[in-house]
Amino acid sequence: MTSYVTANSVQDIGRLYSEDFDIITDVILFGCASFDSTGEVNIQKNALEKALSNLRAVIGERDVSIHVNLLGPGPLESHDDYSKAMRDQGEQHTKAFKSGVLEDNIIALVDKYDFDGVYFDYEYPMDYTNWTPFNRFLIRLDAKLGKKILGLAVSEWDIKLSPGSYTAVDRFEIMLYDIYDDEGRHSTPETFMELSKKLRRYSIPSEKIDLGLPFYAKPSDRTAYWYAYADYCDKLNENGFYYDSGFDKAFWFNRPSEIAEKTRFAVEKGFGGVMIWHYSCDLPSSNPHSLLKAVGDTVSSLSSV
Repeated sequence: MTSYVTANSVQDIGRLYSEDFDIITDVILFGCASFDSTGEVNIQKNALEKALSNLRAVIGERDVSIHVNLLGPGPLESHDDYSKAMRDQGEQHTKAFKSGVLEDNIIALVDKYDFDGVYFDYEYPMDYTNWTPFNRFLIRLDAKLGKKILGLAVSEWDIKLSPGSYTAVDRFEIMLYDIYDDEGRHSTPETFMELSKKLRRYSIPSEKIDLGLPFYAKPSDRTAYWYAYADYCDKLNENGFYYDSGFDKAFWFNRPSEIAEKTRFAVEKGFGGVMIWHYSCDLPSSNPHSLLKAVGDTVSSLSSV
């Protein structure tokens, strides 16, 4: 059970709940570390150290791994065309991957803070001119990481790994969200299951794959608004929708029943686990309406069979 945790959301230790880490096995700390096109690694030192301190205090002696997520450089220019923006971004990433210093800078960060691994959220390499240097970089980094975890967050439609990088990468967080059905529902169990089956086209062992669960909603018109489940769970209609009259937008949430259905599917089909984006969107798992509780209860029920 892997959970992304945004560093800014847990600067207050009161935003972390001890019981949640009886369910969560892996944390990916997000939003406090990045690299630029020269291969230099930059951190938001105060935010990173406070978030890490709070996490470790709440986790205590539990066997929960903490990994750091690294974001790369964005496009140099503003582009109206999505493909052009992604290719520009890809060029900046490629410069970093070819810099010859990025691997050692990442190792220094991981060692300094004793992270259990490092993850990349690279949205999105558009073609092989971007994927080839990324693949080579992953293989070199894996050799230096030793027993530390190397992970990627990817979408099922955009995976162009080489045979060597399939081996180098230990964990794949598959982003099975921001996808809609004809009714405007966001990331339904049906689309989740359909897209997860398409992963068979790749050479990824199922046990390396975590299937992504959204603990948020986006409007049915697909515009850039994000709504946290915890803020709206008591306002949903019988079909899981909420209408925001202020913005004239409707949005649909994964509720505990959908999260349980997806978790059951992931376990029964032999995947490595599930991943959530992101922790602070949920209620504490002690709350009966918590999505994380739905994950934990489902896994426990299957384990007892």
